Amino acid sequence: MTMKPSIELITEKAKLVKGGRQNVDLLIRIIPPEPDAAAGKRPKLNIGIALDRSGSMGGPKMDHAREAAKYCVDQLLSSDNFSAVIFDDQVDVLLTNQPVSDREMLKRGIERIHARNSTALHEGWVKAGLQVSERLEPAAINRVLLITDGQANVGETNIDRIVSQASELANKGITTTTIGIGSDFNEDLLMPMAEAGQGNAWHVREPQDTVAIFETELHGLVRQFGHGVRLSLRCADGVRVVDLLNDFERDRNGGYILPNLLSGSPLNIVVRIDVPGELQDGKLIDVDLSYTNQESGATESISLAFLAEFDTREAIEALEANLEVEQAVVLLMNARARKEMIEHMDRGEYSAARSVLRSVAADTDVAFSLLPSSAALAEEKEDLDELEAMMAERENDPIYRKRLAYRRESTRKGK
Repeated sequence: MTMKPSIELITEKAKLVKGGRQNVDLLIRIIPPEPDAAAGKRPKLNIGIALDRSGSMGGPKMDHAREAAKYCVDQLLSSDNFSAVIFDDQVDVLLTNQPVSDREMLKRGIERIHARNSTALHEGWVKAGLQVSERLEPAAINRVLLITDGQANVGETNIDRIVSQASELANKGITTTTIGIGSDFNEDLLMPMAEAGQGNAWHVREPQDTVAIFETELHGLVRQFGHGVRLSLRCADGVRVVDLLNDFERDRNGGYILPNLLSGSPLNIVVRIDVPGELQDGKLIDVDLSYTNQESGATESISLAFLAEFDTREAIEALEANLEVEQAVVLLMNARARKEMIEHMDRGEYSAARSVLRSVAADTDVAFSLLPSSAALAEEKEDLDELEAMMAERENDPIYRKRLAYRRESTRKGK
């Protein structure tokens, strides 16, 4: 029997206040099934690497990128497929798409990669996608891993066109993950490219972290339970959705486009709903989740209704609060604040960015005082403290901007 995800619907208090209009934060927790270790199954992988070999990738960056690519080969099964494209101002197919039957031969090919010249990022990514398409299988995970430390400065350089092509490729079954190394790549290209390509966006701050990023990426791929995930919300009469704090994009039917479902990794979504005062106990909203099952390829769906109970304000105040809801709200609002800080910095408004940071840090301190055992809030506090120290020293540092952008992306998608 095929397992399905479960859905939990949680509000800060178990009941709502009777007789007054109110905004309610509803935590929607989607819990994919745990991996079936006994079955020993995992999706087939069809991986194509597009590796930047431009001159700036020389030295430790290239050394660690080669090690990461070889690590990838070692983690694949003989039934998986692997290919590699390398690019600078020229694009070469280093390894054509083939089963991983001779790992040593593949790794010897990777060892031959050396840095030189400039960056034909777009063409390198396109050719890697073509290699993956040579053995495209609907039941497999067909993915391009684009690794670069620089800008797209040869061939197609228009961000909107490249991002649109990433979306088109994903719709054909080939997804894209981007891995930016160092401080000189364009996160405003690589992050939207991964978003449109239905993959992941990673930032490697130090070259020696490259293998760890590959490990995280591959660990996620083999746990992929479902893709093409959509969330629809249907409100009862008088109820309306005010906001979805994760800022997920919407499809043409108005559904929210969610990240892929990974076995054992819950996804927290917060929707803010406006509830009129005249409502009585009963259903406020239907939550519908649909996805493509990775193993079967079938489209599956589950639904759950949010049933509310109302009571007096005094009775509600006496109820114990569920602080998980507040934690989720704080983290997602902090993600939005990071975007606001980036916008201020791009306009040269560094004092405004610092003001936002201080406000976010204060709110997080309050939340942590209420939930001191929260590992997520402790990590958030540490990151905010480091950001404040970094900004005081290097307010215009590109690494600072990247850290804000990638942390925001990770938080809102629950990574």
